Formats: sequence, C-alpha cells, structure tokens
Amino acid sequence: MTAHKLKRQLYRRGSLVFLLIGLLLFLTLATPAAPDEQSPAQPAVADSQPQVPPAPDTAAKAVAVLDRNSGRFIYTKNPDMELPMASTTKMMTALLIAEDGHNMNDMVTCSERCATIGESSIYLTQGESLTVRQMLYGLLLPSGNDAAIALAEYDAGSVEAFVAKMNKRAAELGMTHTHFVTPHGLDEPGHYASAEDLARLGAQVMKHEQLREIVKTQIKNIPGYGNPTGRTLININHLLKYPYVDGIKTGYTDNAGECIVVSAEQNGVSLVIVYLGGPTLAQRDQDVYNLIQYGFANYSDRTVIQTGKQYASLSVPYSHGKKLALISAGSLTKRLFNGDQVQNRLVLPSEPALPVRKGDKVGLVEAFDGNTMLGSTYLVAANDAPAPSLPDRISNYLSSVFHVFGAALCVPGVTGLGLAQILAGGVLVR
Repeated sequence: MTAHKLKRQLYRRGSLVFLLIGLLLFLTLATPAAPDEQSPAQPAVADSQPQVPPAPDTAAKAVAVLDRNSGRFIYTKNPDMELPMASTTKMMTALLIAEDGHNMNDMVTCSERCATIGESSIYLTQGESLTVRQMLYGLLLPSGNDAAIALAEYDAGSVEAFVAKMNKRAAELGMTHTHFVTPHGLDEPGHYASAEDLARLGAQVMKHEQLREIVKTQIKNIPGYGNPTGRTLININHLLKYPYVDGIKTGYTDNAGECIVVSAEQNGVSLVIVYLGGPTLAQRDQDVYNLIQYGFANYSDRTVIQTGKQYASLSVPYSHGKKLALISAGSLTKRLFNGDQVQNRLVLPSEPALPVRKGDKVGLVEAFDGNTMLGSTYLVAANDAPAPSLPDRISNYLSSVFHVFGAALCVPGVTGLGLAQILAGGVLVR
C-alpha cells in the first residue's frame, strides 16, 4: 500500500478517531488518567536472622522451655514423657482456688485428714483455721501438703471431688500426658505429668496476679496455732535469689527425683522452664540456671523497620514512568526470638495524590512476626512530585490513546507514534 493511499484510508477514519480523541481529551483534563497498575506488595524479610545458640546438656529426664508470650517451646527434652511430678502438682491446686474466685479472706479449717498427711508441712492442727490467702502461702512457699488437703476440702468438699476437678481442668488446658491422684503430689500410682504439660500449667498460673505475688515471695509470716509470733514460711525455690526469677514451684519425692517449674522474665522475655527427674538439688539448680540463660540468649533486639530506608516506590501520574521513592519516617526495634523471620508488608495507595512534597505521608510499612503485627511506621515521599501541567496531561494522554488506537486500527507496521504523525498529516492532505 502506497503512502498516498494509506493517508486517504486513514483520512476516511480520521473524523471518527478525532471525535473520540476530543471527547476523551476533555474527560482527561477533568479527571486524571488511570494509574499504572501496581503489583501487590510482596512481603520482604525485615532483617537478618541471628544464630540460635546450642542448648545446654542437662541431667534431667525431661525438660521444657516455654516462651510464655508466644506459647512457643524453644527447647524440649522428652517433652511428652509421663513422669511423677512431686509437689509441682500444687500449681494445679493453687490454680483451681484462684480460678474458682474464692474470697482470699475466707477461713479454711484443717480436718483430721489435713492434720495427719505428713511429709512436707506447715504443721496445721485439726480444727485450726487460716485464710485462703494464708493457706496458699503455706501451699506454695514451704510446699505444705496439709495446706493442699485443707484447700481441696474447702473448695470441693472432699479431696476426691477436688482431684476430679484437677483432671477436668488439665484436659481443658490440653495436658494430654497428665493425670492427678492427689492435690499435693506425694507418690501414688497413676499420678504423673509431662514437661510440656507442666509448662502450660505454669504459664496459666502466672496469669493470676495473686498467685504471681505469692510464688515470688521468699519469706512470709502467717498466724501459728497457739504461737503469738506466728509461722515463718520460707520459699524453698533457691533460684529466687536471681532477680529475673519470679516463681513458681519446686518438688521432690524418691520416685520423682528433683523437680522444679521456674518462671523467669527479663527485657520483655517471659519463660517457663520445667525440669523433671534430676539426680540432686545442686545439679537441678545449676541445670535450670543454664536453661534460663539459654532461653534469654535465644532473644535479641532487632531493628525490623529502618529509618530512611526505601521500602517502595509508586509511579507518578502524567510523568512518563517516573517513580516516587517512599522511605520510612521512623524505626522499629523489638526483642524477638532469634529463629523468627520477620516480614514487612506495605499499605499503599494505587498512585500518589499530586502534588506531593518531600516528607509527605503516603503509606505505611508494617512488621510481622508470623501473624503477629509488631508495629508500623509511615512511608514518606523521598522527593517532590509536582502536580502535572496541562501539556503534561495532554502528552501523557495522547501517548496512551495513540497506543490504544494503533492496535484498534490494526494498521500493519504502524506504531502509536507513527499513527499520530500520519493522522496529523491526514487532516491537511486529502
């Protein structure tokens, strides 16, 4: 096809084309052109992943280290092994008393069964009464078996009924490798728990402010029957000497060995450490100290959003492909588990609302640890993006329209720019 014939062919279509162009041009001057399509923002790794330290060796039969805040077990050894648990049992006894909402000043009376239980005791006498709160101190500091019996009978009417409640609550907490026979933990067939189960129980105990206050107390004086100076209760959890340890319960029997459930908190990291079946008291305390240090070492402060870092860019309308860089207006630092991979997610408009000045807020960058949002900061413009001039709007519009009509007219070998030149000639040459 010759150029002259091509021009005449296009001229015959020109009137309709330019009518459409004029209409669209009018709409363009009133309404911004459609924005460049933005692909969904993909999560980006927020920071490097620190190394996880090796776990220490322990002499325990079973161990569990639980992050109380996230519910993550950061270390376990034989976590589901069913073992005798000794007086760590008393955590469930205390939990039920706290959850049942008793008045802490109610009086609890020691029965004959309470007075004759033996072993670890606060030496209650039959008919003696103490408040619920005082009994809890006797239960959790020196590990009084008599206090356990007294509280069980006070709460449920009998030890057997109370034990049924203990097992029901254990099932509700997902303690699938635990079964209670007594409220105190002396060796009995069928009385056992696992390290993971006791960690969950310990975390539940520490949700109660009154119990937290009791288990971190090292010395407490309560009334003593016939003794004007009262009873001095000493907490047998030796690890309370460390300022970051705030509970929870020790245990020992010949069958169970040395046992302990410890709560430790430092710099926003809250741990529950369970240690079952240790050979000696000294070994237990050293092993648990090492486990606490290991637990804390698994966390570090990490900058998950950095000030001034570019996290995104947006296409600027009417600019022939220019981009507006978006940088973080602030930083975000969190103490996180070293094994976690933090992701950034972006909240952005499809295009910036012009004009934009350097420092204007345009979007957000969010930091996530799994499904947990750690925080966010504003994304601001790194430079100016002025409002488009009329020539900018016309140029941007014609470029896009000629591209569309070039395809629509199906003229072989004619680009959008070539079509524009031909059409311009067509209106002058018949």
